[in-house]
Amino acid sequence: MQEQMREQIDRMFHPRGIAFYGGVTKFGSFANFVMLSIMKYGYAGKIYPISDKGGDVLGVPAIASLDQADGPVDLASISVPAKAVPEVLEQCLQNGVAGVQVHTSGFAEMGDEEGVALQKKLEEYAAKGLRIVGPNCFGIHCPKGGLTVLPGFDFNKEPGPCSMISQSGGLANDFGHEAALAGLGISKVVSFGNGCDLDAISLMEYLADDPQTEYIAAYIEGVADAGAFLDAVRKTTKKKPVVIWKGGLTPLGGRATLSHTGSMGGESKIWEGALAQAGAYAVQGLDEMMDTLMGLVYTKSRGKKIALVGGGGAIGVFTSDLAYRWGLEIPVFSDGTQKKLRAYFPTPGNSMKNPLDTGTPALPLDVLKGCVTEILTAEPVDVMILILLTHPLETVSSTFCKMYGLEPPPPGQYVDSLFETLMGLKEQTGKDLALVFENRAYRLEDMEADAAWRQLRAKYQAAGIPVFASAERALRAVRNASLKIA
Repeated sequence: MQEQMREQIDRMFHPRGIAFYGGVTKFGSFANFVMLSIMKYGYAGKIYPISDKGGDVLGVPAIASLDQADGPVDLASISVPAKAVPEVLEQCLQNGVAGVQVHTSGFAEMGDEEGVALQKKLEEYAAKGLRIVGPNCFGIHCPKGGLTVLPGFDFNKEPGPCSMISQSGGLANDFGHEAALAGLGISKVVSFGNGCDLDAISLMEYLADDPQTEYIAAYIEGVADAGAFLDAVRKTTKKKPVVIWKGGLTPLGGRATLSHTGSMGGESKIWEGALAQAGAYAVQGLDEMMDTLMGLVYTKSRGKKIALVGGGGAIGVFTSDLAYRWGLEIPVFSDGTQKKLRAYFPTPGNSMKNPLDTGTPALPLDVLKGCVTEILTAEPVDVMILILLTHPLETVSSTFCKMYGLEPPPPGQYVDSLFETLMGLKEQTGKDLALVFENRAYRLEDMEADAAWRQLRAKYQAAGIPVFASAERALRAVRNASLKIA
């Protein structure tokens, strides 16, 4: 990528000033909503609503044209009708704007001559040196720059290592929410829509050398030059992990892709093989994308040897089936370890081999600590997946403490002590831990438990231990992260 283009994109992500075009004075309009989202998110630079009507917009004085701005404008957010976009681009070009995000639809995705011709006019401005995200997009999200996509005013404001490029605005928005739930900080998200200028290729090239991005995710429906895209992916994966969800791989999906962003999809097997050869992690949905990123970010061993600990025989059966199917190893614990584990479970009915069947998903803390310590310190495993039931965790643990003749812990103590125990073992052994906290909030009256589950998950993930909602998702995360790609 040419240095001038990189500098322009940098300015777009960290703009000193932003101009807003397109009915911005009208409450509830798209332009007004975008401006409000960015203001609420905390953007600290200058804001310029463009309107010949004058007055204030959300408390900010409007100006009639860009040449009236009293400071530099690096980014313009454009929501005018499609036919009016070229005129706005001319104004931006003449006033030194680095780049624009064109939210407006009605271009090549329409599939008619008029829409294609209008998009070609946008491409002409890109050729003159104006960088363009869109058209038909949500735009840019960058916590460090104070920017957010619509309506991401409540996205996490703490920057992180993960970036995403997406042809879908809705999925870009979903990614922001899912990343927050997964404890994954965001560096940048770009919803680029039709990609008339900054597209999957150029954005991949930019992020490959972006020092603030360590992991890249992408949702791609179609690319104009598959060879160039795969080449960009291949070069990028030599520097950092890339996770790609390729849409439009079936005849029906391809048809929807054409009407969504005006691009062609492709055949499933061809794309999956090509992405693997390029060194990317190919996934098939947002859940798998997030699981894979969690596996990459939180587990450092990238190993396949798993220790599984959980209550209930069925857990051991179906997790073993999944592990086998996905090429993971569940090595049998040594005789010495099994003997030590058996001391914690004197009654018959529990398997000590691996998976360890604890019989209950909420053991007394001393028992749980003893089992986990024995396994992590004595067994040559890469990752332990610990399956626990957090609802109603305190009640279940108190019940089993009484059965063991132990004093039940005070409310809250079990959860807090478990956290301290697992953090200590992670530090002591250097082994990767992944937790499965199954959220059993099924009824309206369970919503308080759901909130507690989210708080507990956030606490562990802030400390570097991933938490999954199911054993299947935890295994998939470990499996995908362990893949030796290209």
